[in-house]
Amino acid sequence: MRIFLIIVLSTFSFVCLYGQDNAVRFNEAYIKLNDNKVNIEIPEVQELTLIMMAITDHGLKDSNMVNHKNSYHQEVLSHFSKFKDHKAIKICDSLLQKSLIYYILISSNSYGFQFDGDSLIRTNVYTFPGKGVGTVEIHEDPIVLYRKEIEDFAKKSGFRKFYQSHKPYYQTIIDDYIKYAAIDKQKKWLESKFDYKINSYRVLTSGLIGGINATHTFEDNNFKEMLLYLPVIKHQADIDQDFNRALNSRVIFTEIDHNYVGPLSSTFKNHIDTIFDRRSIWVDSTNKSTNHYPNPIKVFDEYLTWGLFILYIMDTEPKNQILLSKVRENIDDRMKLKGFPKSKEFNEELVRLYNQNDFPKIRNIYTDLLKWSSKQ
Repeated sequence: MRIFLIIVLSTFSFVCLYGQDNAVRFNEAYIKLNDNKVNIEIPEVQELTLIMMAITDHGLKDSNMVNHKNSYHQEVLSHFSKFKDHKAIKICDSLLQKSLIYYILISSNSYGFQFDGDSLIRTNVYTFPGKGVGTVEIHEDPIVLYRKEIEDFAKKSGFRKFYQSHKPYYQTIIDDYIKYAAIDKQKKWLESKFDYKINSYRVLTSGLIGGINATHTFEDNNFKEMLLYLPVIKHQADIDQDFNRALNSRVIFTEIDHNYVGPLSSTFKNHIDTIFDRRSIWVDSTNKSTNHYPNPIKVFDEYLTWGLFILYIMDTEPKNQILLSKVRENIDDRMKLKGFPKSKEFNEELVRLYNQNDFPKIRNIYTDLLKWSSKQ
């Protein structure tokens, strides 16, 4: 696995992005360039949309949506706040007030565009990649709909010069991903456990991304590419290096593995529906974040995608039982905070079933795991 590094210059996670038919065009040249690679990017037009949303009234208040805890955020505010009354910012704010999901829909669809001077033009690779999240669906690409306003904001605010001047900072973000993320190792483990291959991973990150992360796999011309909208690597001085590395990996892993769990779960959909439709058992409906998992299969998949990280640590850190214990406790705590009260019991059964066999395929666990779930 080769890690391919690029900053695109011209050319508390709870959501899973979905696209639409004909959302991408992967030609032979694109496939040759990207096959079997992990790309880590800070795309220029995406950074523009994230900056725009960061200076909205909503973005200034919501420290989960926008990361307020770094000096880059302060630099963004210092440079761009004087333009917060621009029409493009008012449009962003109104969309975010309508639904927080527009944070993903605006930033994800920006990936279909690049700058040509002061104009936004299509890349002709991704076209309307973000059509919806959960129960929220749109029928018009917001970048197309408000292109003139966005172009005007970028020009008047001096965005492109700001972006170019911050290239050294963006490179530190990429370097951190190489050192701490181990995405190639995660890909190798997942593809050894699932009969499913994704040709290309593309991490789209920013210092402004907070706790709202998303992912989707697109397919065209027999080529699959996963887009991952993820925050920067976090360094926590109050924990040891192994646990810090694991926590960063967990954030990435629990987005990546949705793309493997989803296709497999769909083959068990009817069985999952009959068990996880008993929502009061599996979900704390008083927790608003659970609204983003509106049906049984999404609830089951969320349990499993987080539980799989425990199995990943068991296999990749077999001698580090202290780390494993910390990871299990962290996952149980995080899942309860997200509104999934059966996490501890679910993961205990998942580990038990996994240990019954020597490194089994995850498919082999489904029937027994669902049988256990039906008895809860």
